Amino acid sequence: MNRKTLFTILAVAIVSFLGTVDMSIVNTALPQISKDLSIPMNQAEWISSAYLILICMSLILFGKLGDQTSKVTIFQVGTFIFTISSLLCGVSSNLIILLIARGFQGIGASMTMATNLGIITEAVPFELRGRALGINTTIGQLGYIAGPAVAGLILSIANWNWIFLFNVPVGIVAFIFGHVVYPKTKHQKYQINIDWLGFSILATTILILFLAIFIGQAIGFNQPIIIWGFIITAILAAIFIFVETKTQEPILDLQLFKNIGFTISIISLMFMYMIIYFNNVLLPFYIQNTLKFSPSKMGLIMSILPIANVFTAYLGGILCDKYGAVRMSLRASIIFVIAEMIFAIINPNWSLIVLLIGFVTFATANGLFQNNPMVMEHAGKDQQGIAGSILALSRNIGFAVGLSLATSILYSGMSIKANRSITTYPFGHDAWFVFGMHFTYWIAALIMGSVTMMLWWLLHHKQRVN
Repeated sequence: MNRKTLFTILAVAIVSFLGTVDMSIVNTALPQISKDLSIPMNQAEWISSAYLILICMSLILFGKLGDQTSKVTIFQVGTFIFTISSLLCGVSSNLIILLIARGFQGIGASMTMATNLGIITEAVPFELRGRALGINTTIGQLGYIAGPAVAGLILSIANWNWIFLFNVPVGIVAFIFGHVVYPKTKHQKYQINIDWLGFSILATTILILFLAIFIGQAIGFNQPIIIWGFIITAILAAIFIFVETKTQEPILDLQLFKNIGFTISIISLMFMYMIIYFNNVLLPFYIQNTLKFSPSKMGLIMSILPIANVFTAYLGGILCDKYGAVRMSLRASIIFVIAEMIFAIINPNWSLIVLLIGFVTFATANGLFQNNPMVMEHAGKDQQGIAGSILALSRNIGFAVGLSLATSILYSGMSIKANRSITTYPFGHDAWFVFGMHFTYWIAALIMGSVTMMLWWLLHHKQRVN
């Protein structure tokens, strides 16, 4: 891999880190933001939700534009919008301005997430693609996992505004660095043909789905308004599929999903990211409230995950180039199951070493799971942008569903143990939480077991075809 290619990957990966870290870093600062802006916690939570919703609503559009025009141009404009809106978030003095700025930040992040993988796959030879995507995956996933630790560090020395302001100098450097190293595209007239009807239906479907998920977490999923939200989502999804099959230039080429390798890869990826968010929900409560560690010690323990992931993700990329993405992801899914089983049986009176072994096992699985190469290799050269968008969309849906599913299963498990409804940490009854955590992680192990079976079938299917 020559220096020019490596610099291109790093320039993309820096922005990937900023986009992903902002998904998890803000959650840690919400209590302080809520206090400083004098707003209730349920309103402050929309600061996180607005970012994720705007990303998901616009991903497919920018993926399509990237395929029809220039992925580098879309990516760089996205970096610029993300950086400027980060500045606006950092200087916001009320919730309305912060939410608007956060929405624009989500649009900028969406532009970069929709095109980052396409830029890398076009810049790197096929035989080095796994390694290249492994570097991007390593740095990008660091954002998801390291968010709480980064937030804890910033909040220990500064106020919540710097959660956003630290993006600004990094974004400026990344924009300039990218301008220097990205492949230069020739000036030409692009033929842009966007299926606006299809995009509008898809964006509305995603909006209603996420509203149902996030509001359902607050008021309960058995409420009529939430049930109707999911019903309308299903109806709109069916209408979208019908419209897209009748359109000559659909916003989302559904033919991609006829490729069984692409479809299974997307489903596997979504399940995997659901499981990642289980850790973000459960482990901080377990470490801080059950094990009685201080927030600083919790941040130190949680940092084991991103540190281990740095090494395992790059190793996964190298092994992917040698053995193939599906084979490596299959092996990683088995390790995932082992990690979930460790968390499903661990007890507070056990040595901390067992928890750390669980972290390293989980990080190893996370690094070896070659989701990006597995998806992108099943898409054509002219579909890399839209494939990357679908990948990013399924990843973010996985996070949203994972957050909702983890809390719902946890509360159900604790309620079973307590024989009454529990919807928060049961202080004074740590055993109830431990039971709920174990219950949740056994479900997680079953989910990853289903991924193992899907990938095993896909590997043998490809061997029979070849």
